[in-house]
Amino acid sequence: APVSSIVEFCMNLLLPLMPGRLAHKFSFYNLDHVQQKLHHLLWHGTDDIPTFFGGTNTDHDKYFPDVNECPNRGTGMLKFDWYGMIERLQEQKRLFEEQRKEQQQQ
Repeated sequence: APVSSIVEFCMNLLLPLMPGRLAHKFSFYNLDHVQQKLHHLLWHGTDDIPTFFGGTNTDHDKYFPDVNECPNRGTGMLKFDWYGMIERLQEQKRLFEEQRKEQQQQ
């Protein structure tokens, strides 16, 4: 994939310039290495490897759909909750404005 080759190129330039304690914390794996590692880490082994890592059974997008396609926007997704954040900010803004009006009336 072109993106991975760009990242690999950039990191090959940056790793020698990083302090030793930081540089050794980066590990890059191709798809085969990821599958081998996940096979040992995941509960059901190869059956639990997500499709975006080359697995066959576990479709990540089924459980974590795109935010714009999700039926429960802002209520309990395990991704960044944009719509929930906006709702909470609007509620806090409303409470702040009410409190401010009360202070001005006094």
